[in-house]
Amino acid sequence: MKLLVVWKSDNEIDIHNFIVPYAYNSKTQNWFTDVEVLIWGASQEKIVQDTLIQQRVKNLVKNEITTYACKMCADKVGATEILESLGVTVMYTGVYLSDKMKDSEFEVITL
Repeated sequence: MKLLVVWKSDNEIDIHNFIVPYAYNSKTQNWFTDVEVLIWGASQEKIVQDTLIQQRVKNLVKNEITTYACKMCADKVGATEILESLGVTVMYTGVYLSDKMKDSEFEVITL
């Protein structure tokens, strides 16, 4: 089974204590065969503002967690360049997310 974490929260408690650790451990502890993260909405603005969260995103990428960000959102909040510098693939994500939601091999959670 594969996991897609749709990360839309800008709440620091959620980011540091659940979202990032859950995605990381899902991959490193083999809870899922593949883990992907989609950074959406307000979370992008929070990443731009917080260097610790930027480091945590880099760590996800370094640990082979495929990480995407919505291009429309990123362009609107001025996050595209920073996200790309962290190793995040910035792209339009409507079709991508819809396909994952329809794929029986993926569990999709939104946080």
